[in-house]
Amino acid sequence: MSTHEHKEHPADAEEISDDVEHVLGRSWFFDPQNIKVVVERGGRVRLVGFVRSERERRMAAAAAWSHEGVTEVVNELTVA
Repeated sequence: MSTHEHKEHPADAEEISDDVEHVLGRSWFFDPQNIKVVVERGGRVRLVGFVRSERERRMAAAAAWSHEGVTEVVNELTVA
């Protein structure tokens, strides 16, 4: 049974990553090339890269939280 759960995890992670990247890319606030979305075990999302302001940093985290299946957001975005 745990093998089955393990096989489902990468698909879930890929779906979460694609959806979060899509949400960030749709917004004119963000340059999607500057933000990397890393989905880890259990729905943990890590945002890495840079944004132009603290407001954008908070908005990116809120966008990541908006996806079903996200259990934690680690915001490693820096303001540049």
